[in-house]
Amino acid sequence: MPEIIEVEFHSKYLSDFQLSRLVQASLRKYTVAITAYISEAVIIEDRCLGVFFDHLQEDEAYRTANGGIICTTKIQRIWKEGRFWILEAGEGNYLVGSFKRGGGRRSFLELLQSYERLKSED
Repeated sequence: MPEIIEVEFHSKYLSDFQLSRLVQASLRKYTVAITAYISEAVIIEDRCLGVFFDHLQEDEAYRTANGGIICTTKIQRIWKEGRFWILEAGEGNYLVGSFKRGGGRRSFLELLQSYERLKSED
């Protein structure tokens, strides 16, 4: 049985550091189209959970949304461009602006190590 991980988001408001990271990320050009920028990212069972920004809504107005909570589909590929990590999931490419304090970066590094192990086994 998988380990149960409890994640609490006390607020969707971001710190100045997190906002500055998102601004820096949005000013850069990437090799793929970015579906959304994620702050406060944590990885849970091959999926990324966090607060999203500039995510294109699927309504007829094609508006962008900010400050909602997102859980991506299974992450298929991970790579770094410049100072930022990009996650490819079934529905798009997500840029990680910052990790959740107290375990977000650790959960990401564990996922990265498991992907490296899978690559070496092929």
